[in-house]
Amino acid sequence: MKSRIFVLVKLAVTTLMFVYLLRKIEFRQFSAILRNAQLGILMAGFLVIWIAHFIVIFRWRLLMRPLMTVPSVATLFGIYCIGLFFNLTFPTVVGGDVVKIYYAGRPTRSYAQSFASTFLDRDAGMLAMMIIACIAILIHPVYVPGVPVALIIWGVFALFIFGNIALFAPYFHRLLTGLLRRLRLAKIAAKIDTISSAFQIMGRQPGVLLGALSISFVNQLLVILVTWILAMGLHLHLSFPYFLVFVPVITLISMIPISLNGMGLREYSFMSLFGSTGVPPESCIALGLASSLVVILSSIPGGIVYLFFRNRADMRQLSEMENELS
Repeated sequence: MKSRIFVLVKLAVTTLMFVYLLRKIEFRQFSAILRNAQLGILMAGFLVIWIAHFIVIFRWRLLMRPLMTVPSVATLFGIYCIGLFFNLTFPTVVGGDVVKIYYAGRPTRSYAQSFASTFLDRDAGMLAMMIIACIAILIHPVYVPGVPVALIIWGVFALFIFGNIALFAPYFHRLLTGLLRRLRLAKIAAKIDTISSAFQIMGRQPGVLLGALSISFVNQLLVILVTWILAMGLHLHLSFPYFLVFVPVITLISMIPISLNGMGLREYSFMSLFGSTGVPPESCIALGLASSLVVILSSIPGGIVYLFFRNRADMRQLSEMENELS
């Protein structure tokens, strides 16, 4: 029941945001932008996003090695595609990360270790994205009326660093588990103990963490490059530093779980940020829709791969795992 209400709320927010956005554009100009788009360049952006997806597999494998038996590249890529499919097609049933944790850990039942490697995989990507944004905002300051872009970027980065220190520092871990046991939440404390032990192992692997961060920089730059290529396909010729600053901010905003797959939020962010540089609303929204379309299309193959992985017990076990992690 709760999940259905969550879906309806997200659907309502997404619909309202698109209604608001559509009222901001002139449809004749908007349709002209879409008609004149260079399909070949847009397809190039789609190919680059797949290169970015594939690179992530090697980061995930690197983080798995100290913790658990590592599946093959082909298996992990299949699991990653399934995660994309669940993230973008069934976001309220089970999350894509939960799917990745489950299928990667299923052969050896090493779910805590799978969780740790998957979490760190996402963590490394976020760290690289925010470092790129912080450096870009220093080199090329961006001013958006009414939006403190630099303050948002540096504030989120500071919170992110503090959260990671808390995760890897044994002192903070002991404080948290001690508090949970005093609140008679021993079962949750035991799960955190199991997961934290995996984090402590990774904390003693600086070479692995540095390698994962290096791969993350390549991946994030490719993701930013995709948006720049899409802009070229829509005849938007903007300086690349704008994309270095704006794309990470747009990614963070679209991760706020109030709309379906970030749709509506993503397009609004494109209009607000790129609009501050003088880009017309019609072009901003067209770029946002192109970005959303690339993300959605790249998730579809995961549905086909899922047909070869699933069995009858999977959905029940995935739902139970999601409830536990929640």
